[in-house]
Formats: sequence, C-alpha cells, structure tokens
Amino acid sequence: MFSLIFGLGNPGPEYDGTRHNVGLMVAEAAAQRHKLAWRPERWGPACIAEGKREIFISPLCYMNESGVVVRKFLQRLKKKPEDIFVIVDDVSLPLGKLRLRPAGSSGGHRGLRSIASAIGTEAFGRLRCGIGPLPQGIDLADFVLGRFRDDEQPLLQAMIERAVDAFECCQEFGIAVAMSRFNA
Repeated sequence: MFSLIFGLGNPGPEYDGTRHNVGLMVAEAAAQRHKLAWRPERWGPACIAEGKREIFISPLCYMNESGVVVRKFLQRLKKKPEDIFVIVDDVSLPLGKLRLRPAGSSGGHRGLRSIASAIGTEAFGRLRCGIGPLPQGIDLADFVLGRFRDDEQPLLQAMIERAVDAFECCQEFGIAVAMSRFNA
C-alpha cells in the first residue's frame, strides 16, 4: 500500500484545467471521494489532504521541480521511495487511457524525471493518465499547457473517475492486480 500520493501539476489559476494538471485533478478527486479537506503544508511546500492510511500531496511548484518536494516529504516523514505513488499526465497515451507501473523510466516526463533524480531511484509507483495524442504541428508545451476542449470533457471526467478507481484498487489489492484490471 502507498502512503504518500503525489498528484503532479503546475501551481496557480492560470494552469487550472490544463492537460498537464491531470495528476492533480486525479489526486483532488480521490481526496474528495474520501471527504478529505486540503490544507497548506509550508515545509513541503505543498497542499495536503490527510487520510487514515495515506496523504494526498499537491506540490506547490512547477512540474520539473517536483522532486524537491517529494524528497522533503520522504525525509520528513521517514518514508521510502516504494511508499510513494505519483499521478501524472502522459501525452503518449490517448485521452482516457491509464497506465500503472510499480517503477520505470520517466519516458520524457519532466515531473517523473525530477522525482527520480531527487530521490535517486525510479522505483516508485506511478499512474500515467492519457492526455494525447499530440496533434501534428502543435508544440508539445503549448499542448500540455492548454485546456481540454468541451468535447473532451466527458472522456476526461470518466478517466479521472477510473484513475481514482485504479488507485483504490492498488491500495486494496496491490499494484499487480490493479495493472491487470486498468492497463487496457
């Protein structure tokens, strides 16, 4: 079971609802499902929603600086890399698809790269949430920092709910079972 769940995104209202903030959207939905309230945690810097078995964490930094916050939480709470679960967007997956892994490379994702660099290992759980594909002729940064179109909203909302289900399956039955059920 994972005890520190990091929903990655960029801070500030200008990034609310952007593709790059899907990890944060999923963490917020999971905390809401469990009726947990968010509060600031200054030493993070982050906002947290604390449950009985896990803490949902939203780093208050840009995606490529997430590792610093993750390392602070690991050190402060005396946790190990295998205790963390990171939820991120993935442009290489189509919108609506999920991919759970117990470890692995960053796959070019700057948030995952930052975490692996800061904690010295890629051996931490992660859930990638599809936001792609990247349309031809569109800059990657413009795409991930853009908002979802109106016609994508139903698929986005369904993916967020399914991602929360996948996370809960990890917590109850382990990541191997969750991978077999949700990595379609």
